[in-house]
Amino acid sequence: MEVLFFLIIGTALWLTNHLVFKFAGNNKKRRILSGITVILLAPVIYYLTFAAVAPFDPGGFGTVIVSFFYGILFFLNGLVWIAIGIFTKDLDPSPNEERF
Repeated sequence: MEVLFFLIIGTALWLTNHLVFKFAGNNKKRRILSGITVILLAPVIYYLTFAAVAPFDPGGFGTVIVSFFYGILFFLNGLVWIAIGIFTKDLDPSPNEERF
């Protein structure tokens, strides 16, 4: 059961990171915007995980733990993307921006 748990979250995070990397590319502003988007998706992930796991847990405590873990991982993933966007050099500026 734990393997399935880590396989699902690993796949979801890999897919999210892949999409963010493809969307943002080397643009600093897009990386920060993508990180904010991932953070805003964390409550949605929490709710979807809760709705998917709730029928299998009659007590509800395990459902909350799993949902919280998934939501926190997505939130931290968004923070990492924001940090990457802030602390890296803009390698691909948009054409209408001046570079000094």
